[in-house]
Amino acid sequence: MSRIGIVGAGLSGLVTAKTFLEEGFDVTVYETEDEVGGVWARARRYPGLSTQNPRDTYAFSDFPMPAAYPDFPSGEQVQAYLAAYADRFGVTPRLRLGTRVDEVSRRLDGRPGWRVRATRLADGMATADDFDWVVICNGVFSAPYLPDLPGAGAFAAAGSRAMHSTAFGAARDVAGKRVVVVGMAKSACDVAAAAAGEAAETTLVYRRAMWKMPKRFFGFLHLKYVLTTRFSESLFRYRELRGFERGLHTVGKPFVWLFWRGIERVLRATHGLDACGLVPEERIEDVVSCNLSLAANGFYEHVRAGRIRPVKGEPARFHPGALELADGTRVPADVVVFGTGFRQGAPFLAAEALGRIVDEEGTFHLFRNVLHPDVPRLAFVGYNSSLYSQLTSEIAARWLARHALGEVALPPRAAMLASVEARLAWLKRERPGGVASGTCLVPFTFHYVNDLLADLGARTWRTRNRLREFLMPVDPSVYADLKAELDAKRARKAPPREPALARGEATVREGAG
Repeated sequence: MSRIGIVGAGLSGLVTAKTFLEEGFDVTVYETEDEVGGVWARARRYPGLSTQNPRDTYAFSDFPMPAAYPDFPSGEQVQAYLAAYADRFGVTPRLRLGTRVDEVSRRLDGRPGWRVRATRLADGMATADDFDWVVICNGVFSAPYLPDLPGAGAFAAAGSRAMHSTAFGAARDVAGKRVVVVGMAKSACDVAAAAAGEAAETTLVYRRAMWKMPKRFFGFLHLKYVLTTRFSESLFRYRELRGFERGLHTVGKPFVWLFWRGIERVLRATHGLDACGLVPEERIEDVVSCNLSLAANGFYEHVRAGRIRPVKGEPARFHPGALELADGTRVPADVVVFGTGFRQGAPFLAAEALGRIVDEEGTFHLFRNVLHPDVPRLAFVGYNSSLYSQLTSEIAARWLARHALGEVALPPRAAMLASVEARLAWLKRERPGGVASGTCLVPFTFHYVNDLLADLGARTWRTRNRLREFLMPVDPSVYADLKAELDAKRARKAPPREPALARGEATVREGAG
């Protein structure tokens, strides 16, 4: 039985473990935290954290979220759901919680695969295990990014605090204090809204205003009907236009333009953006990416009431009791919370492998956002952020497992590399805000999923009613029969292909990674 090592027990790590177990592999999952969940674990979530997806679209295909959950589940509820998922599919016994991965490097015995060196945090015990494959699922939100600003020592010595949004505690902890929140993405606005009710004053420092989505348009039209359909995805210009999309972005271009101007008008009216002074400069269709977020509850209301003061600028340095911006403005601060996102990376990965996968700008070069043809038997799941990441990770995990079994015929090495470079070049040219280290799929999730399904030889349309499937919100359950479909396809083959791992071949010989 081939051994699979998985780094990370968040959403992507759990579904990868479940999938490989179903395919007959021996699985071990490493997780630094003492519970599963990744960004949803108790050590990472801040007060008020909830999903940006409706409950029914943020679930695995074969494990719906509890019907008792609210439309937008809380962080605690998502973590409980993921823990139940691990229990239901036999992943829990395979977990090594509280274990930090220190190094992933080539096996020492000369066999294809990787050695994982790790440390058990409770007692410092070091371990070293060899695997036929290692899948990195630490996610694109694994390392909080804190700007290294001068003057931090003096700021702290004066009794002030600076932290990342993941370390923000209860809002009552900032009662009566001057709070500065840096950023304009989801976590920054969430924290600012939470602090506004308790803090003496709350200031939001931001570089550029961003479009925020309401949970319901016009007060009644659910977000999922606007953003999570194949039709809504087609309204963004993809790099390869075919069929309906080609017509939509040629003769139908005026309709597309009017649609987005209408959405912008609705958002300006719904959130009072003009009154807040927070009207974004960019067209919404040009900037929708992994930074897209829901409007935090009460955020714009707090801005209009003066309880949150937005200040456009770039943090430059700390002073005792203040944060100075690049233009010299000093913002009084007792607490500074950085909602500045995360760094993508795998610092534990051997340099010779990491150097092939990640360029000098920190961009990952991965075919299908999963593997590199020059680094055999190493893969990434979760480096494909989307509007419904549970689905993209689930399909990517199935794709990878079937590849490891020798059942996915991939293009030659040169074609895979050319595909990766073409995609990244297009993103940098046409959608620079969506590059995100090469790990962002938004807004083209269905295109990505369909590419994986086509590689697998599976149906891209999952129901008989294609019109409904095109117009209605994504339904993860329609992908629940994918394994059965692939098993039936395998059974029709005579004789079945011998798994690549059983042959002991390096997958690069087959033009795959």
